[in-house]
Amino acid sequence: MATTILALLEEHANSTQVKNCLEQGGYQVFVVDSFVEAKAILKLRDIDLIISDVHLDNGGNVFDFLRWVNRSKLPVAIPFVLFSFQPSPIAKYLADGVRTSARVLGAAKYIEMDSFDGEVFSKHIENLLPKERQDAERDIYENTD
Repeated sequence: MATTILALLEEHANSTQVKNCLEQGGYQVFVVDSFVEAKAILKLRDIDLIISDVHLDNGGNVFDFLRWVNRSKLPVAIPFVLFSFQPSPIAKYLADGVRTSARVLGAAKYIEMDSFDGEVFSKHIENLLPKERQDAERDIYENTD
């Protein structure tokens, strides 16, 4: 069974890069572009990791989403990653405060990239997934050749 990742990414170009990168690693990725859609997926599917844009515009903000995930009755704790892609100058200025707030609210990681680097991004994600699951997926992936 593939590790499932929910990615709440509002910008299409960004979501395509993230999805392609993660799918190449053998993950099943559900990309949505709104807080409402993300909540719906979490209610219907078992998700192993959540990635969310730091700056959301389509209803709600990332802290609302993170609080909702923490308060919801999901079967397991899900690592939550905040992703800031091509941050504006003001976003860079506020990054330390956002990172600290996210950590206090339970986020596992804050990733900031001026340009997308799939290898670096994948390493951040792999480090958040349970080791036994990574080993099982690696075995499945290697045995399909």
